[in-house]
Formats: sequence, C-alpha cells, structure tokens
Amino acid sequence: MSITSIIFGGISELVKSWFDLKKAKNQAEANYHQQALKGELDWDIEAQKQARYSWKDEFITIIWFAPLIMAWWNEERAMKWVKFVDGLPYWYQFGMFGIIAASFGLRWYFKQQSFIAKTK
Repeated sequence: MSITSIIFGGISELVKSWFDLKKAKNQAEANYHQQALKGELDWDIEAQKQARYSWKDEFITIIWFAPLIMAWWNEERAMKWVKFVDGLPYWYQFGMFGIIAASFGLRWYFKQQSFIAKTK
C-alpha cells in the first residue's frame, strides 16, 4: 500500500464520517419537529373531545358574538362594547385570543399570527 492511498483513504473516511454525522443530526432534528407537531395535534384533538362535556365554549361564543347580536337592536350600544374591548390592554386581548384558541382548537391559527402590541 502506498502512502498516498493511505492518506486519501483517511481523508475520504473523515469526509464520509462528517457527512454521516450531518445526516444523523438533520434526521434527529426532523424527528424532533415531527414529534412536536404530533404532540400539538394530539393536544388539539383531546381539547375537542373534552369540549363535548363543557359549557364554556358556548359561553365564550355568546360573549364573542354579543356585539353582533346587540347590533340588531342597538347598534350604538354594540359599538360601545367593541370600543371598550378595543381599549383593553393588549395582554388582556391576547389572553382572550388564547382562550378562544384553546376552546375551539385554533392554536394552529394563532400560532402563525404575529401579534404585535398596539401603540396608542
């Protein structure tokens, strides 16, 4: 065996090992993200199953649509309610979004939204 074949063989093994390591790291990261997504999906499915036995979703729906219902009889009062909610602190509004997302399995929607605090 010549010295050049030994050197090139060593270098090729080193490069092969480096590629194998990168491939293993990428596969592990992909598996991690896949498991995270599966966990979120399982959470949403379980939330929907549990919602069958709860009245909170109906209560939240009534509150959420209250301005539209009030607007049939008193549009001015409905707009006052909307302006009141709009004037609440951002953290409160964000909490409302979270409650709605959890109740109706919409975490996927709110997760992809970029909520930025309003400046007044």
